[in-house]
Amino acid sequence: MLKKQSKIDGRFLVVAALLGYFGLLYLANFFVPYHKFWRKLGVPAVKSPFIDLAAVLGAFDCDRLTGEVSLTNNSCFTQIAYPSSWSSLTWLGLEQRDPIFLGVFFALIFYVITLIIIGRLNYQEAIVYALILCSPPVMLLVERGNVDIVIYSWLGVGLMMIKNSRALIFRLCAYLLIFFWGVIKLFPIFGLAVIFKEKRNLFLFLAAIFAAAFITYFLASIEEMKTISQAFDVERVWFRFGHQALFLKVQPFLSNLSLFTGGETDIKKMIRYMMYIIMSLLTLLVLTRVLLSKFKIFQEWLSWDFVSTDSDKSLDKSQYIDYFRLAAGIYLGNYLVIGLVVDYKLTFLIFALPQILDWIKQENQLSLPSSIAGSSLLGMVR
Repeated sequence: MLKKQSKIDGRFLVVAALLGYFGLLYLANFFVPYHKFWRKLGVPAVKSPFIDLAAVLGAFDCDRLTGEVSLTNNSCFTQIAYPSSWSSLTWLGLEQRDPIFLGVFFALIFYVITLIIIGRLNYQEAIVYALILCSPPVMLLVERGNVDIVIYSWLGVGLMMIKNSRALIFRLCAYLLIFFWGVIKLFPIFGLAVIFKEKRNLFLFLAAIFAAAFITYFLASIEEMKTISQAFDVERVWFRFGHQALFLKVQPFLSNLSLFTGGETDIKKMIRYMMYIIMSLLTLLVLTRVLLSKFKIFQEWLSWDFVSTDSDKSLDKSQYIDYFRLAAGIYLGNYLVIGLVVDYKLTFLIFALPQILDWIKQENQLSLPSSIAGSSLLGMVR
């Protein structure tokens, strides 16, 4: 079904879905404040539009007024939990009176970059992208006007440079662009997973240079990083993900399974606890049975030639593999290293979707895991 071409570019359907979504918000505003209606759609909107962007613009105003010279613990930027390297962007002249215009402008650029990256779509692919782009995490990024939407757009430009140019100089410019945003807001540094595309010696050289430069910067700013981590209490934010968020969600669940109340056994909780154990064991048994039945296919999948450039089956010949590497690098970095971030960073997984859909259409050993990954990605729609 995903292979079937459509007469009309499916991106028109994606645009229509977005226009319908925002049109619904506009109409709803005649009856109820739009931010309250937006919450009904799963987006924790607030009354002030583009509140994150306004905070950053306010920090720029603060920096210009105070004339801070030191980039260490710049009070104008620690209050918004950003590295004071943001002070280097003050020269752009952006002011707090501009949030509405800039918020709409950045959102439009975000959608344009996304539509360019995903390329021509059929109707089925268009439905997938429409669901993703209208999902709560993506809409939360747009509603907040968070600077991650700017970072996303610039990384998209970098990926297009990597994909469409064979010249090393353009790829180096793209890598430097990713590194720049890594210095500005840390997490994009994981997007440098794209340098896996380079030959071994060049990869090792670039990896060593970027790692040394970033570690040096991080160590020089370690005190400021501690201040930032203390200033932003992300634990109070419910729309978050990461390994720490997983623990925070499991902790009250385990507490609720306590079998004793006031020194006496709670029968209801004991029954509930036993039911959870039984269901967990049954699930493990079913999964084990499925894996054993697919063991031969799994062995073939492991033996699949992913890296040989002489093979037609090489993963490196996949059309959007660089997009996938960047998205996977950022997601894993946020989840495993940073550990606790706001859900709108899931937006960067959009970069992985073109490659996932391409693998599904290939109908080989990569189709099954890609289908599972695609289904998980659609789990953003909730």
